[in-house]
Amino acid sequence: MNMKKIALITISLLCSIVILAQGVKGFVNKQLQTYPQLRLLDLYKSCFQDYMGAEHLVSDRQRVKAYLDDELNTTSIDDLMPWNYEPCGIDSNYYRVSIRTIKESVISEDLLLDAFIRSANSKKRPTVDSWRDRWHVIIGTIDKMQLELPYYQQDKAFIDSILSVGRYAISHSPEYREAYHPHYRIVERGIFERELKPLIEHKYLQNKNNDMDDKKQIEQLYKQMYQAMIAKDIATLNTILAEGSVLIHMTGTKQPKKQYLHEIENGTLNYYSVEDDEISITVNGTTAEMTGRSRVNAAVYGGGRHTWRLQMKSKLAKNDGRWQFVESKASTY
Repeated sequence: MNMKKIALITISLLCSIVILAQGVKGFVNKQLQTYPQLRLLDLYKSCFQDYMGAEHLVSDRQRVKAYLDDELNTTSIDDLMPWNYEPCGIDSNYYRVSIRTIKESVISEDLLLDAFIRSANSKKRPTVDSWRDRWHVIIGTIDKMQLELPYYQQDKAFIDSILSVGRYAISHSPEYREAYHPHYRIVERGIFERELKPLIEHKYLQNKNNDMDDKKQIEQLYKQMYQAMIAKDIATLNTILAEGSVLIHMTGTKQPKKQYLHEIENGTLNYYSVEDDEISITVNGTTAEMTGRSRVNAAVYGGGRHTWRLQMKSKLAKNDGRWQFVESKASTY
């Protein structure tokens, strides 16, 4: 082999090492941002999942299904991380697909189970020796990052000990499990991108469109409420405000719906005009929060007409497809 070929190979190897180091740093920083309570064990787990795939071949579908059923029945959706999926490790050869996708009816249990089993059985698993060599390169870069992770040296020694006896699979750290409740299945990238990702993205767009529709409805409801207040349209206000709804005045006084409507009707509260400056809305399923900032011309409790820069922070609920205000807190801006 001539010197030119040797030089090209050397340069190629050096470039590969630099690229890998950059990938490791990007992966680690993103993981720390998402999971600030992780340990080295958790970084290692994501990396070996990326390189090795699922931890075991799957031969007993019923047993795997029973385990998944148990997770679905004993895990609250509120405990799960908000993502539907995330790539494993540095190269994203595999993806973690959260059981949230099943709980939210994004994909079926059978579909995720089938994708997981085929991913576990479809490829020949790399050797532990090749993974150990790969990990030594990865940990070399992580060492240079000088991370202040808890139990770093202890975790590093434990990982070396299992690799030295031909093992590689480990569990998430107790801190990670307590903070993030990881419940997912590993799916090979090709299967994920062909079969699962399109369904997840379709559901996301559908939810986004529904969210936009809800925001428009709530904004219109806010404007309709003020027009009904100006017109003293008690019947309309009665449908906009939920039963048991409360208005919290700037003084902190809580006024029930019935009393509030009565004071509009008898002239204690008089509204003449409104100009909206800003309306911000956050929707979370069948509940929502809205902050409306409007210049309201009114005369209340025997005082003269005055234009108030009125901010209303409101909570809303959706019942039978219809949004209603359940609480509004008034202040100025």
